[in-house]
Amino acid sequence: VGYVINEAARRAEMVDFGALLTNPTLWVAFPHTFFSGLTTAGFFVLGISAYHLIRKQNTEFFKRSFQIGAVVGLIGSVLVAVTGHTQAQHMVATQPMKMAAAEKLFETEDPAGLSILTVGSEDPLVDLRIPGALSFLSYNRFEGAVLGINPLQESLSAEYGEGNYVPPVELMYWSFRIMVGAGAAMIALAGYGLIRLRMKAFSLPKLFGQIFLLAISLPYLANSFGWIMTEVGRTPWTVYGLLKLDDSISLNVGTGQLWLSLVGYVLIYGILMAADIYLLTKFAKAGPLSVEDDGEGETGLSFAVGLD
Repeated sequence: VGYVINEAARRAEMVDFGALLTNPTLWVAFPHTFFSGLTTAGFFVLGISAYHLIRKQNTEFFKRSFQIGAVVGLIGSVLVAVTGHTQAQHMVATQPMKMAAAEKLFETEDPAGLSILTVGSEDPLVDLRIPGALSFLSYNRFEGAVLGINPLQESLSAEYGEGNYVPPVELMYWSFRIMVGAGAAMIALAGYGLIRLRMKAFSLPKLFGQIFLLAISLPYLANSFGWIMTEVGRTPWTVYGLLKLDDSISLNVGTGQLWLSLVGYVLIYGILMAADIYLLTKFAKAGPLSVEDDGEGETGLSFAVGLD
């Protein structure tokens, strides 16, 4: 076991930093991550602006910030979808089991349909699919074979030895749909916000203001479940094709040490999260009070905290 771990680690070690920077996965994953962050920021500004607009607080100021949030949120979410499409095609080429599991596609199809709702496994009770859409997602055309779970399991077993090479299908399937559903909702909401801004007499109904406020959570949902899909979909690999999870267990770390580090991380990040939420809430509720001249030609924006 020790030899296997050491050999896998040796093969997986970084020997060329240039190769890391030119890794094809980096160039499809980094833009997707970058625009996800941009979208998160845009929807935070959009939601907080809506919070104040439905309370008719500093309407001109927050109408402007609402516009900025809507523009950034729409551009970011559209570019997340575009880069996600590119990332999906790279995934089909390099880790096809991820896509097969995310679509509950057990047998190879050509053309392959994209699942709208699939309930059950190999013999589903419900299986609604858009014909050819999965082939389009994979190849930019409405035809082309997408490999299924069963043939992939056979080929991976033949290449790497007997074992289960199928990630948790239900978790993959629903993670993919939550991610895509949240992304589609963000595009629709940001677009709707810009449409309302184009109206002569801009107003934001209370219901939609509350929806925009709740929509702050959408990027976090999309980011979290997209990350779950990425990491869980690699199962049973730690380093795809090189090191399996079963071979990644440290021989030098005991159960007590694992629990201690896990509890420690949860406590530290829990405290940081609580502080972050408190501060964000406090200053998000603050309204711009005034722009004052400090006597030297510089201006500063003051905030009134805890208006609500």
